Amino acid sequence: MSVAAGDFNGDGVLDLAVANTGSNNISVLLGRGDGTFQGSQNFGVGIQPISVAVGDFNGDGVQDLAVANWNSSTVSVLLGDGEGSFQVAHYFAVGRYPKSIAVDDFNGDGHLDLAVANDGSSNVSVLLGNGDGSFQVARNFAVGGGQSVAVGDFNGDGTKDLAVANSGWSRSNVAVLFGVGDGNFQVAPTFGTGSQPWSIAVGDFNGDGHPDLVVANHEFANVSVLLGNGDGSFQEAQNFGTGIYPGSVAVGDFNGDGVQDLAVAHGGVLYEFWGGVSVLLGNGDGSFQAAQDFGTGRSSVSVAVGDFDGDGVEDLAVVNSGRTFPSDPGSVSVLLGNGDGSFQRAHNFRVGNHPASVAVGDFNGDGVLDLAVADRSSDSASVLLGIGNGSFQAARYFPAGTGPSSVAVGDFNGDGVLDLAVGSANVAVLLGMGDGNFQRAQNFGGAGGHSVAVGDFNGDGQPDLAGTTGSDSVGVLINNTGP
Repeated sequence: MSVAAGDFNGDGVLDLAVANTGSNNISVLLGRGDGTFQGSQNFGVGIQPISVAVGDFNGDGVQDLAVANWNSSTVSVLLGDGEGSFQVAHYFAVGRYPKSIAVDDFNGDGHLDLAVANDGSSNVSVLLGNGDGSFQVARNFAVGGGQSVAVGDFNGDGTKDLAVANSGWSRSNVAVLFGVGDGNFQVAPTFGTGSQPWSIAVGDFNGDGHPDLVVANHEFANVSVLLGNGDGSFQEAQNFGTGIYPGSVAVGDFNGDGVQDLAVAHGGVLYEFWGGVSVLLGNGDGSFQAAQDFGTGRSSVSVAVGDFDGDGVEDLAVVNSGRTFPSDPGSVSVLLGNGDGSFQRAHNFRVGNHPASVAVGDFNGDGVLDLAVADRSSDSASVLLGIGNGSFQAARYFPAGTGPSSVAVGDFNGDGVLDLAVGSANVAVLLGMGDGNFQRAQNFGGAGGHSVAVGDFNGDGQPDLAGTTGSDSVGVLINNTGP
């Protein structure tokens, strides 16, 4: 359910620690230095571990582990022996249903402390470290929820603060607890959003140089805009209406005035009968004009921005999953921008059944953007080659494993041609031929699942792959096919 990196045996090579919610333990995988890992060693913790963090809690120069145990309301601390193994876990009580853990020194004594967000008791537990691997009794600070906790100095006073995301039917906000410097925190100011915030994006919507937030609120059919004050606080949310059940938000400048605008895909997560994109043009002062709604297909699950007709104006691509309707297996909608913030009528392009993810790239080298789509129910990747006028050729289908839900783009064999990586129960890699076609998929076990990502994980200059395995862990595939 969670993964953290550290050097647990002191060999200068990064290792992995993975919280295994279903088996009530953590797995430690020692790195070999070439991007591969030794077989896992498992260490028992509490019931349903959900988050893991790394720190040296007893000051011996060896990295230790702290684990939030969701269903036992505890934190497990496992002291490292310097050889990649760990002592039997010690347990410290926190609030109910801890979901997230963070490490820092909150009272300035040089010892690492813990902060734990507790979803069940709607608070944050702070456990001050004694410097010997043990911790004081938890101090609890109410926040109204407790989905995730992060550490930062949000008001610029040099003292560590906490920010906590609260999400639920009756609590939907961000709480900030300002540190006093002795391990205590002031009463948390909260910054409200709408009900069930599902997607968040960052932009500068009033042009003051401070980052602002926009949150798509699934239940309330709106987005919340929280303007940053530059001191770690945010102004009261301004809510702007969208289409029903918004699930994804993207930022762009759709009318070319230099002010950031919003595009919100809606009707695409829990409910199957609607779909569309709401476009909200920014006024430059942090407010937005009334949403203009543009139709797409049924159950729009995400929105992406690109210039698909080469006119210098941003366009939209929207994945419509179609959900459970046999008569509507899904599509990709392309909406060309007019340059004034409005969009032409959507052109829907057939892809495989119930598409879940889309990526953009130039797959045939003609300088025109193309689309690649993961088709969950047809076990394929659809590739739609751009014509250059915002239209696309009929989809070409390439088998890509069972139930693919994620697609990523990279040049995996170093030939200058873009390839595809598609995540399902494993990762299917389809090497591009340079003409928009792809070779037969090569399937690699050990990674895949809901999401696949591209990165250079062993520093050799070649793109590698990482993905979830479907068993509460992360798999890494090192690229050895390039030059």
